Amino acid sequence: MFNRLAIPFALVALVTIGLLRANPANTERVDTYHDAIARLILEIPLDVDGWIGQEVPLPQSATNLLRPNAWVARQYVNTDLGAKATLLIVQCRDARDMAGHFPPICYPANGWLTPDDATTPLVQVSGHAMRRYAFHRVAARVERDITVYNIFALPTGEMTASMEDVRRLSADYEYRLLGAAQIQIVIDGTMDPEDHAWILDEMYAIVAPAVEGVLDSEIVTGPGDGSSS
Repeated sequence: MFNRLAIPFALVALVTIGLLRANPANTERVDTYHDAIARLILEIPLDVDGWIGQEVPLPQSATNLLRPNAWVARQYVNTDLGAKATLLIVQCRDARDMAGHFPPICYPANGWLTPDDATTPLVQVSGHAMRRYAFHRVAARVERDITVYNIFALPTGEMTASMEDVRRLSADYEYRLLGAAQIQIVIDGTMDPEDHAWILDEMYAIVAPAVEGVLDSEIVTGPGDGSSS
């Protein structure tokens, strides 16, 4: 009798432990956190300080993979300064969803190629290190170049350009339920590279309040250096 019951009891214990770890006691606080982040993202202004925003679609593939809690994707144009950039922020309830959709994966999947001599350096933007990616595409005989600057905001209070840091967070059953946010700033190849720095600062200022909300979850883990991808 003992031997016959031992395995079922063991399975029940494992399932119970799994449910407890996947559903922490602070479920209400987690839900409140995600609701607050969604409000902050949806409050990102369409027009601000000379920049005029226009909504752009988030690819269906990104929606399916990321299963976002909230997102904003906009092209901002400043006619007085002769500048434009696309700003994207996507926040997920589960940090694991970020792994399948970030620049080295999603842009090549949509026909963008990385130049042979391209590098992916870290670039300081408003005090944070963003990863820079260069892409090139030919469509209907039209060539286009873009530069994508990418960073993740984690509920641990950490800003990182490293997918390894996101994976580390995803491995924790409790912390991953607080999700993560990805911020991308895309600058078209028609813009002078010397203008990138101030355009990046302007774009980051627009999204900064939402990013600060993502970081403020009162959970502390080990820091990441953002040096890997």
